[in-house]
Amino acid sequence: MKAPLLALTTGELERFAAQLRASSARLGAAALNQHQIAHDQPQLRNDLLEWLNDWSQCGGSNESLELAVNHLLEQRQQMASLQSELVWSGPSGGAPDLARDQAVIMREMIERCEKRLLITTFNIYRKGFIADLLERIQQRMVLYPDLDARMVVNIPRPKGSRVQADQLRADYAQNTWGKLWKPSMPRPSGYFDPRSLDLQRERPTVFHVKCCVADNELLVTSANLSDSAQFDNCELGIHFPQGRRADDVWDHFDRLIQKQPGALAPIEKSLIHHEE
Repeated sequence: MKAPLLALTTGELERFAAQLRASSARLGAAALNQHQIAHDQPQLRNDLLEWLNDWSQCGGSNESLELAVNHLLEQRQQMASLQSELVWSGPSGGAPDLARDQAVIMREMIERCEKRLLITTFNIYRKGFIADLLERIQQRMVLYPDLDARMVVNIPRPKGSRVQADQLRADYAQNTWGKLWKPSMPRPSGYFDPRSLDLQRERPTVFHVKCCVADNELLVTSANLSDSAQFDNCELGIHFPQGRRADDVWDHFDRLIQKQPGALAPIEKSLIHHEE
């Protein structure tokens, strides 16, 4: 089990510190749920409650714990000023590890973005952590109506299929892409590489890029948007907390989208009509 405090997002740690400051009593499940601290991750919440109980039994006070949490927040702020940091999915190598938890980074990036968001992936499966991540994206779009949110995915051609590309795209838009999102909320603009469905190509093409741009942050990773990639597989990435790299990646994909004919094509027909 990883230290539960390290698994909390920065926003959760800030709310946690505020609760510790406001109360001298040991925080319980009700307080954590009320302030949305690991409320959507039952195992993490249970680990945190168990850790808080151990802390209390060892004589630890809320005041000293708040001090420790504030030091952790300061450390994260200092790390954000670095040029890059490693992110990791897989077994922990122990205390000296330099890599942060990839799932935590992804969630934090989405929770911070206000102006632009780009996520690219080869595979995507809506369940567990990823379902929560997609809902957080839609919530950010509601909170920040001008947020330019985009996602690029791979649409595969089934082996041996001779179905026309437009039909495969339409099937994906309805049966996969459309089911990723809550229909009552805004969702990102979706794109794909049309070469993956081109019957004239001698070799199949796949879109295999996995990255995330959130405002001025950039994450380049080997992990897809699936729970297995985030929690079970061994996946390595690099997080750039700030700098021009985020601009470089955003501009590169923007050019691919704007290019005529588009090197990246819209998934949904309504977006095709809009852009035309």
